[in-house]
Amino acid sequence: MELEELIVEIVIGLFLLFTSYQIGIKENITLLHGYHYTQLDPKDKKVFTKKIGIGTLLVSIGILVMPIINLISHSELDYYIGLILIVVGVFYIIFIIVKYNGKLISFKK
Repeated sequence: MELEELIVEIVIGLFLLFTSYQIGIKENITLLHGYHYTQLDPKDKKVFTKKIGIGTLLVSIGILVMPIINLISHSELDYYIGLILIVVGVFYIIFIIVKYNGKLISFKK
C-alpha cells in the first residue's frame, strides 16, 4: 500500500468521523441535504440525527480500519473488513432516510 493511499484513507476516515460526531452527537442536521430535514417531523430530529450519525460512524470506521489493518497484517483482509463496514453503513443510512422521510430522494414538480 502506497503512503499516499494511507494518508488519503486516514484523512477521509477522520473527516467522516468528525461528520458523524457533528450529526449524531451535536445534532447538526444542516450537514445533510435540505430535503432530509425539511421533510422531517421536528419531533424525530434527535432520533434521526443520532441514527444517521451511527451510519456515518460505520462508514468512517470502515475507511479508517483499512490502512490500520494493512499496516499490521500486510494482507487484503483490510479491504474486506472495510468494505463490509462501509456497505452496512451506507445501507443503514439509506434505510433511516427512507424510514423517516418516506423516500430517498424527491424532485420538485
